[in-house]
Amino acid sequence: MSRDGAQAEAALAYIPFESSQAMFRHLEKRIAQAEALLAAIETDRAVAAEKRKFMEARFHGIDRRLERIEGHIGRLVWLIIAGILGGVMSLLVQGNIWAA
Repeated sequence: MSRDGAQAEAALAYIPFESSQAMFRHLEKRIAQAEALLAAIETDRAVAAEKRKFMEARFHGIDRRLERIEGHIGRLVWLIIAGILGGVMSLLVQGNIWAA
């Protein structure tokens, strides 16, 4: 694009104003829109941060419960293994393993 074309395009990007008051009203309206958008973005970020905190706390609680469940399952497995070994040892000590 040539330099004259770029200048012509830039000139068309501006809205012609009758007076400086109209220009200021237009700028005030655009600034108000930008401030409203910024406030909405800040609100959205704050809400997202609170949701993230809540979810992190919830996942932390779930992790703790899963660790406790894993610990209990490990103990149950050891109890079952100990029971089976105890039964086998009892049969060996009593000598009833060959009688059956």
